[in-house]
Amino acid sequence: MDDEDNDYELERQKTIAENRALLDSLGLDPSGSSKIPFARTSLPKPKAKPASGAGIKRKAPAVAADDGPRRRSGRLAGLEADGEALKVKLEEEEKEREILRVVNRKERERVMEIGKMVEDGDEAEIKDLEQYLKSISLLSNPRPYPTTSNSAKEAYAESDSASVEVQRLKDAFKGMTLKANAKVTNDRVFSMVVHPERTKTLVLAGDKYGQLGIWDALGPATESVKTEDDTNGATEEEEPEGRIWRVQAHARNSITCMKVDPINGSGLFSTSYDCSLRHLSFSELKSTELFAFTNEDMLITHFDLVPNGQEAWLADKNGGISHCDFRESKRERERRRWVVQDEGRAAKLGGLSVNPLMPHLLVTAGNDQHLRIWDTRHLTSIPTSPDSLNTRSTGAKTESFGDSAYHPSHLTAETDYEHLSKFQSSAKGKGLLRASWQHGKSCSSAYWDPWGRRVLTTSYDDKLRVWNLNPQSMLLDTPLATSHFQPTKSIPHNCQTGRWLTILRAQWSLNMDYMPHFTVGNMKRSLDVIAASGEKIVSVWNDAVTAVPAVTASHPTIVDRIVGGNTSGRIQLWGAGEA
Repeated sequence: MDDEDNDYELERQKTIAENRALLDSLGLDPSGSSKIPFARTSLPKPKAKPASGAGIKRKAPAVAADDGPRRRSGRLAGLEADGEALKVKLEEEEKEREILRVVNRKERERVMEIGKMVEDGDEAEIKDLEQYLKSISLLSNPRPYPTTSNSAKEAYAESDSASVEVQRLKDAFKGMTLKANAKVTNDRVFSMVVHPERTKTLVLAGDKYGQLGIWDALGPATESVKTEDDTNGATEEEEPEGRIWRVQAHARNSITCMKVDPINGSGLFSTSYDCSLRHLSFSELKSTELFAFTNEDMLITHFDLVPNGQEAWLADKNGGISHCDFRESKRERERRRWVVQDEGRAAKLGGLSVNPLMPHLLVTAGNDQHLRIWDTRHLTSIPTSPDSLNTRSTGAKTESFGDSAYHPSHLTAETDYEHLSKFQSSAKGKGLLRASWQHGKSCSSAYWDPWGRRVLTTSYDDKLRVWNLNPQSMLLDTPLATSHFQPTKSIPHNCQTGRWLTILRAQWSLNMDYMPHFTVGNMKRSLDVIAASGEKIVSVWNDAVTAVPAVTASHPTIVDRIVGGNTSGRIQLWGAGEA
């Protein structure tokens, strides 16, 4: 063994010597830094190759005179940074970034006209979009909501009629075909919604960089446009299907959620990772900020509207739920935030939904694997944190706190997790958390069905789950027993999207003429429609679809119209019968 060790050591030393000789010939230091001066050297003219066997005499590189100061890397030069100077430099850079953030924030807070939001569009295109949106605003499309007088039969909650309703649903989806396929947004589809107008198929899609794609899918085609190759094999020039407009609805951050105005369908609410909630009015052709966080780390992940259309609940990545009232008289006391999940990686709330039958019941989906149902009537009783925001708006005046001015759309108060936990453990707060259920892995979405009787969740444990709840059981101001809050259906489904696909979210159809059902993207590149009973109604796919339709939506009033969007910004519209 000693002889072998000696032979190995001799071989190692020989290799080191050869490497050192090679580095010296290239003018490099074995420690990793270059021996070549920072000053630029003139390249020598090429010389004739020496005769075979002649030795090559190497010369040290000539040093050229320095012609002025240059930016040099202190790390590569082996210099130690001056702690004080470095600190000053970093502070100056942070000030510059803060100035840019303030400018960007002010840009977002402004009321933006739709014409100025269109990028790379001519006057004719902008005028066409404005006329189209105004025509939509003239049509009344209120969202229907259930009432307490609806029977279990009307809400499709009776088990003895389930098989009949499932067959009726399958008949409605029979003969599904691909009706349209177009590139609607420039980048990955992040969220999507279909307008309820029955005479049109108006699809609204938000992408990864704040762009809103407006697609009149079955409308008259516009002129041919050039498009880059995408994951669906689009050619360099193609004839678009329907009319498409693209506007920069938010700062260049992902549009996380969108809702059509539930009162008459004359506008679009949207949230983004730019920490804001905006409303785009189709009649006024303006986008207005309704809510915003001044802390840019407070990313809004999801939101939902109360049936009156004047209030919204928002979830953020730091475990908070916020409430804002759009009515002027309640600005001061209605823009509050409560931290309902402890801080850390698991704090993120990925989903939030308001019960359409009992709007005080809010369901949340968290990275901590839990589905929770909250009674929001108890939240206002919780005292705010000692260091909570204390800004107030008096009439038209604006008061300041700290170094920034209060804006009507910003928070006025917050309650941290510690104070909320103390309240929840008290006798007064026993009804705050109505129910809770833990998934095997992160719970990525949770939604109430349009009847307010079922909850649907998507989870990374590869299951879609449905809970059936009796509204009568939710009337008592006490938590549900664990035995009474268990999933009635657990459907295996691959939810492992990875980092390049938008997270799968199973979405209820808002159509109340049929048994509750939902759409969800399939990793096999198909789009699935599944009934609340767990039975698959249909799975649609076509050779033209070569990417996963990770984001799905359905037409609220035409049951067989469904859409799926993928990573390239391409959306497919499916339907049965004549379009």
